[in-house]
Amino acid sequence: MGLVGLRSHWRTASWWIAWCGFLGLAVLTWQPAAAILAKPLVGRYPIEVRPAGDAEAIVVLGGGMDQATIERPYDLVGRDTYRRVMHAAWLFHNWKPLPVLTSGGPQPATSEPLSVLMRRLLEENGIPPSKIWTEEQSQSTYENALYSTRLLRQHGIHQIALVVDADSMLRAELCFRKQGLSVTPAPSFFWSTDLGWDEWIPGWKGIYHQETLAHESFGLLWYWLKGRI
Repeated sequence: MGLVGLRSHWRTASWWIAWCGFLGLAVLTWQPAAAILAKPLVGRYPIEVRPAGDAEAIVVLGGGMDQATIERPYDLVGRDTYRRVMHAAWLFHNWKPLPVLTSGGPQPATSEPLSVLMRRLLEENGIPPSKIWTEEQSQSTYENALYSTRLLRQHGIHQIALVVDADSMLRAELCFRKQGLSVTPAPSFFWSTDLGWDEWIPGWKGIYHQETLAHESFGLLWYWLKGRI
């Protein structure tokens, strides 16, 4: 609509600014563009059913949480957290029956630690309670690594399989390596590169993916400046 309104200003500065804005909006909402921009973050992690390396424990990091509401007076794990926990449970049953450490503190401070909700979900999927450890303090990826490493060292663990979304894996992996652990990446989710016809049309998925990529890119820069990776 803006470009049509500027048709009388063909190739003026106003027209070019509007055109660049239109292209920027198209790229922001276009899933193939997000897939290309994600390559530096996820290209190093091959899509494999089972991790390629070895491990002494499985560490799964918490993501989002749906907080209790008036009509639902209890907390739920968010969609990304659910995917990670289910992947950790699958690895336990189909790869190696290793101890599983859930990492995530209360969100907000008045709620139950996310790692406790994750523990319950693991138990519902057949993981023995004796095989589940919880880290209940962390509020960030850096704290996930810091507090989880302390707990793992108490159990003599030095090598882990790390479960988190592929987009978030690089920052998480570097944080755990900075703490002195050997890390075998076990990504729980990849954005599909086999796009259907509807995903070639600009939409919300592109915006959601681009927001994740921006968060991880700036997060990597910030963690590098703070010496956390």
